[in-house]
Amino acid sequence: MITVIENAISNEMCKYISLNMDLFFHALGYPPDKITSRSTGYYAPFFLEALLVHLQPLVEQTVSKKLYPTYSYGRIYYNKSFLKRHTDRPAGEYGVTCCIEKEVDWPIFFEKKPGKVKSYEMNVGDICVYKGMYPHWRRKYTGNKHSQVFLMYVDVDGEYADQKWDKRAGLGMEGVQ
Repeated sequence: MITVIENAISNEMCKYISLNMDLFFHALGYPPDKITSRSTGYYAPFFLEALLVHLQPLVEQTVSKKLYPTYSYGRIYYNKSFLKRHTDRPAGEYGVTCCIEKEVDWPIFFEKKPGKVKSYEMNVGDICVYKGMYPHWRRKYTGNKHSQVFLMYVDVDGEYADQKWDKRAGLGMEGVQ
């Protein structure tokens, strides 16, 4: 299950989120992302935890399931950055990747079945809802800056329900990364 929802986040809200990411990362000294080189990222900042809850009804409608929010993550990619092929951990049973700011097209690739790869391009405000257990990746980025937000959920009645809030005391709290 992979679904792109166009204009799920307004352009004005994307500008606001992008500004928050820029200011927040600047205040923290642009923390290097632990997974992706040539990028900066941060786990569960308040403004993205709020977006996680705000978009939850749309994500639930899209996957036809009641969900628990688990965590959010913001990342700014820079020139020559790329996202290694990976699958998300159990707390990312259902993932949402949100295009917040972009300069050039930069598709995300998913492999739903061995050898069956499909790319998805998103514009600012578009989101892609997917099963986090599908391998996914991005090739080398050719622009200068690309801001992306990740929102993760689990099925309330599923095998990963114990991952609610990423096993933290609540959203916005310190914990698993």
